[in-house]
Amino acid sequence: MRRCLVAVLLVVLSGCATAKRGSTETFEVRSSPSGASVTSTSGWECTTPCIVKVARRGDFVVTVRKDGYLTRTFTIKSVPIQGNKRGLGERVVVGETEYIGRVTDWASGANREHQPNPLEVELEPE
Repeated sequence: MRRCLVAVLLVVLSGCATAKRGSTETFEVRSSPSGASVTSTSGWECTTPCIVKVARRGDFVVTVRKDGYLTRTFTIKSVPIQGNKRGLGERVVVGETEYIGRVTDWASGANREHQPNPLEVELEPE
């Protein structure tokens, strides 16, 4: 009985994006010129070029500032991943396990990604 439960759990986890992609992703900000300060409504800050780890679920706003340049603000959207990025081609359907995997992916946000990513910002002089 225990082996059967373990086998079912392995099938469920091997077929879902949560196990393959995780609930976080790297988000990159580049600016021209570099050295701009970046703040986000998610609470992280960095200086370009930079890479931060963010939760896949949820939109956020990024503000890019540099002395002598106009401040730019961008809304970064969390969108469903597209077809071949899903990594779900190996999904094995055993009764309701496919639905369990989909619910798990939805709850963790693993079936989402942020766009645009990377964010490339051309700063304009004041």
